[in-house]
Amino acid sequence: MKIMIIEEKNMTADIDRDLKNALCRCFPADAGIFSKSRVWHGSASAWSVIIESEGCIAAHVGIVDRFIRAGDSQLRAAGIQNVFVLPEYRGQGLGEKVMAAAMQEAEKRNFDVGLLYCVPQLEKLYAKCGWRLLPRQKIFRHDENGNIVPLPEKNIAMFFPLKVKSFPDGAIDLQGNDW
Repeated sequence: MKIMIIEEKNMTADIDRDLKNALCRCFPADAGIFSKSRVWHGSASAWSVIIESEGCIAAHVGIVDRFIRAGDSQLRAAGIQNVFVLPEYRGQGLGEKVMAAAMQEAEKRNFDVGLLYCVPQLEKLYAKCGWRLLPRQKIFRHDENGNIVPLPEKNIAMFFPLKVKSFPDGAIDLQGNDW
């Protein structure tokens, strides 16, 4: 298995196609979106981490590069999006490997924190990778019309300490749409 880091500007049409197909397989409810684009709510990845096995993309995570506000602090956040491990590769620790590689790269690139949103059922999976649950603080995003709206209640937020070891208290403004 090979781990690759691919800048979005260097994404080939073949890899883009394979990623979209894999996202459709892993998230069939969102296949209408992922069949056309890997961009979620207008937030594109700056780079991706891919694990390839026998010519197949087995696992992936995209990283959004965004400055956010948390309380009185401005932070450079490595936003996690489009995480998947293909069903036939699950149970091999690839999710942990792809997430570790993503945060190692974010640290090299001088990010303050990693930030992700997920359903509560995935908390244990990400906690195994070193992610920490944020308390239920207000998180605001800027929707497609520029309105400031809260992140949906169904999601929890987790952070990964990089330069900043303790996430600041206070409301979080994503200063853009969610990812």
